[in-house]
Amino acid sequence: MPKHTTCHTPMDNLVGKSYKFEDGSSITVTQIKDRDEGVKLVTYHIQQGPGIPRKLVMTLDEFVSTFGHLFRPKKEKD
Repeated sequence: MPKHTTCHTPMDNLVGKSYKFEDGSSITVTQIKDRDEGVKLVTYHIQQGPGIPRKLVMTLDEFVSTFGHLFRPKKEKD
């Protein structure tokens, strides 16, 4: 069972979570780090086709507004 930690936002528990699209592409969150002035950065991989996954980084706020709907529990999607 995962260790309980205090989260600053509901999306802080994304590390290790993946979402697979109908076409087989996927997005996987690999880490969330605190940076200067309280900014959180999300590192994630995008896998499209058989190639090597692309590693991308964006702020937590930007990630949540762009991809957050994919990682919410199903009851919140409706």
